[in-house]
Amino acid sequence: MERFDELLKNMADKEDCIVPEGFDARLQKALDGLPPRAKKAGLGAVKGALIAVAVCAALVCTAFAASPGLRGLLAEALGGFAPYAQEQEGEAYIIDGIEFRVVSALADDFTVRAYMEARELEGDRLSKLTLYETGTVFGLVDIPPKDVGDSEGIRGGTMSGTCLGYDAETKTALLAVTSWGRAVADNLSGIQVRPFSLSGGSSSGHQTIWENSDDVVFPVEVKPIPSLIAGAELADAFQAEEVRISSLGLSVIFKDDQVWPQFAGSNMSAGLADGTLADAPWEGGQGSFGTYGTQSSRKVLIWNFREPVEVEQIQSITLIGRDGVERTFSVELP
Repeated sequence: MERFDELLKNMADKEDCIVPEGFDARLQKALDGLPPRAKKAGLGAVKGALIAVAVCAALVCTAFAASPGLRGLLAEALGGFAPYAQEQEGEAYIIDGIEFRVVSALADDFTVRAYMEARELEGDRLSKLTLYETGTVFGLVDIPPKDVGDSEGIRGGTMSGTCLGYDAETKTALLAVTSWGRAVADNLSGIQVRPFSLSGGSSSGHQTIWENSDDVVFPVEVKPIPSLIAGAELADAFQAEEVRISSLGLSVIFKDDQVWPQFAGSNMSAGLADGTLADAPWEGGQGSFGTYGTQSSRKVLIWNFREPVEVEQIQSITLIGRDGVERTFSVELP
């Protein structure tokens, strides 16, 4: 028993742990689910309960960022989107000496962004990631098609990866992997993050420092932010079939393959009722869904806001084209 007490004390000394909302209730539920033999009175039952508490506490601590620095990185990355993000409770995987864990995810109809922690267990490779602003993370949030057996045509989207910061104390990097253009609601239960490689180096050289040699995937649970369908006037301005707006961004759905290229690459901002602008720069968000070459085929362009907006406050959309020409469209919402 003294050894067990010492173990708990050491855990408390080492772990800087935040207990999430609802943990007490989940712990009680777990204890209530123990078989009757484990619930009997006496020192054995108390010790069993303490072990259960210790294990649950350890799991809680490993499910969240292990240092204030990491928690700060995630909070800064999410910004105002924190209330919309879903905490992830998946297990960690060690691949070639780096431990990966998905810690949060954010989504709307056509955007999914997963935040991952990568912790170095061998050497100091991940510190090189911060030397490059882009091109350091290559990964995909994979959203399976709704009709899994339908092999006709091609469905696709674009993706982006970046290193958001590095915590030297824990040798842990915070990574973000974003995929655009696939209909998220098609198969919420099958979404996965698939990291491919990490690259870094110095100004004199850029090299791959890690690759997913085992092709490991990480399941992700998301609940898309609701969107509103804008009025026909905005869709007509884009020569599009439909425009959807959420607090995360704007998605424009095209049926005509000849129209969308004139809008791709433009920066966008939303004019709000209070006179402010919500910026949504072009990040390459585009994709296709439906079956290529059939009536179901659609193209979609996506712009993500830098900070969440109240959709009901949007009064106009302004596009700044690659040629610098601005076009402003009024917005009507249901």
